[in-house]
Amino acid sequence: MDGYGTIFVGYPNWWGTMPMAMFTFLEHYDWSGKRICPFCTNEGSGLGDSEGDLKRACWGATVEKGISIHGAEAAQSQSKVEAWVRKLV
Repeated sequence: MDGYGTIFVGYPNWWGTMPMAMFTFLEHYDWSGKRICPFCTNEGSGLGDSEGDLKRACWGATVEKGISIHGAEAAQSQSKVEAWVRKLV
């Protein structure tokens, strides 16, 4: 991760947050000065607590407002995702 300043982190929202495998992955890096842009799929809970959990797991990073895509709408979400990315860059 050392070579990146902005990192897009994607995951399915399971039980209101990221899967435990994401927490395990995230704990292995130094996030100081990084910019995290979260996105997830869900079946009704939106981003849940995942943004707050990312802030705690990626200490020192700036966590941007994420985007959540309902699983049933994922195939038709391109314009929504593109609009979100345009706000970030």
